This record gives sequence, structure tokens and C-alpha cells, in this order.
Amino acid sequence: MNVAYLPFVAHHEAGHAVAAIVLQRQVFDDDREFPAFSSVSIYPDPGDGDYLGVVMSKGFYSAQGFTSKRKPIFEDDMDRYLERDGAIREIVTCLAGPFAGSAFEGYLDPRDMAMNASDANEGSSDYADAKRIYGELRFLMPRRPGWRRIEDRTARLVLDHWSAIEALAAHLLVKHDLQFDEALTIVAPHLPPMPAATPPERPFPQPA
Repeated sequence: MNVAYLPFVAHHEAGHAVAAIVLQRQVFDDDREFPAFSSVSIYPDPGDGDYLGVVMSKGFYSAQGFTSKRKPIFEDDMDRYLERDGAIREIVTCLAGPFAGSAFEGYLDPRDMAMNASDANEGSSDYADAKRIYGELRFLMPRRPGWRRIEDRTARLVLDHWSAIEALAAHLLVKHDLQFDEALTIVAPHLPPMPAATPPERPFPQPA
């Protein structure tokens, strides 16, 4: 069993998990009512003895599988906006694992981090999912953000929240399976306080 590889996998999965929490907080103001995932785990591969990992999550994006012959139908512009915003969040969450792995290996410049993550993970499910969703963005918005811009956003998230990623990875090395509430308790002290919920710009009229 390749035990030396285990810290890398722990940081990789912690990158996914922390990104999911951070991005979920941009949508909801209650971590536990709307958990970002159900669990994060690392486990030995019964085949070759290396370790694998997984973050069990429903994700931000419904993964429609759009094609040029099957374009999405939206009820209104807000519906389209929420779908495209969820798609971008999902791409960042997919890439955050490989980017955290790059940071663990010492690549701390965003460009170097992105190049190393891409070279090491181009055929992985993380990159395959991210590229597929990025391809679908052309059906969700008139002009997609550049791939490099999304990479830069991912790198910044990983670097800005590195202490949270390290803390979660350290616990994964001890207890290989963490439920969401356990993970949140570990990373919360390393995250900025959640902003107070803002009232709607146009409050609902009072009943007569």
C-alpha cells in the first residue's frame, strides 16, 4: 500500500470539500440547512493498493448534457442565470481537488498550479467533468468566461483557504471518512465569518 501517496489524496479531496463549502456559502447563509456535501472520504483501492477519494455531493449543477440539437429551455432570465452560475461553481469545485494537490506539491503560483494540475489530471474524471460542463456553458450564456479565468478563480480559492484545506486533510489522514457536520466543524474556524443575510431590495407588501 502506497502510504506516502495518502497525504496527497487527502489534500486533493479536502480541496474539493472546502471549495464546495465556500461556494455554497455564496448561495445560502445556513451551512447545515443546505449542506455542501454529505461526506468526504479517502480509502484504499483494492486493486493496486493506492488510495482513492470521494466527496459525496449533489453538486451545484444539474448536468443537463446539452447538445446543439437539444438546447435548454428556461422559464426566465433568472432561471438561466442560476443555472449558468451553478455550472461555473461546479467547474471550480471539480478543479479545486487537482489544484489543491498541486499546492500540496509546492506549486503556489496560480499559473504553475494550473499547468501542473492539468498535466497530472487531464484524463481524470475531475477534468473530464469540468471540461464537459464548460462546453455546456455556451448554451447557458452568450459569452463564456475564458478557461484561464476559471482556473485563476480556482487557484485563488485554494490559496485563500489553504489553512482550511490543510486542517481537513490532516483529519482525513486520521479518520478516513468524515460526515459533513464533522468536516464543517474542522474547517469553519479557518473560514471568514458568514455575512449576515441581507433583506430583499423590494420587501413583500404587508397584508391589508
